[in-house]
Amino acid sequence: MTHNFGLYLTLELGNYYGSPSDSWPAGSWPASTEHVIPFFTIVVNELGAERAAHWFIAAEKAHKHVAAADQARDYQFGFAAHLNTEIGDDREPSLPCAAAWEAMKALYELVRRDAAADPAVLFSCAVLASGRKSGRTDERLVAAPASA
Repeated sequence: MTHNFGLYLTLELGNYYGSPSDSWPAGSWPASTEHVIPFFTIVVNELGAERAAHWFIAAEKAHKHVAAADQARDYQFGFAAHLNTEIGDDREPSLPCAAAWEAMKALYELVRRDAAADPAVLFSCAVLASGRKSGRTDERLVAAPASA
């Protein structure tokens, strides 16, 4: 399934932002979208779709912590610290986890620099894309964000 993740993520983003036109990215899509899809794909390729979905859910929670601290003008621990807490014991000292970890930090940095992008939307679309199998969505992964 991982070889189709980029396509599935593009489809989910299209469901949210609208269908892409002849130009890439589509007019209503944030500019960072084009740059972050490969980083999301690295995470899925290294961890597998189901485990990556859990990391994407953790990333969405970590982003909420960062956004709340920004809004409150409170001390900021940063995305990586919150992501580490949210992932918990699932972050082992292996090469695949290291690659996925660095990809997560990079994609978040790119999205944060794009004022038109919402990291929560991208992570949510990534969770949905992780659950797709041959054009169908795995209900276990789709239900996961609602319970978070």
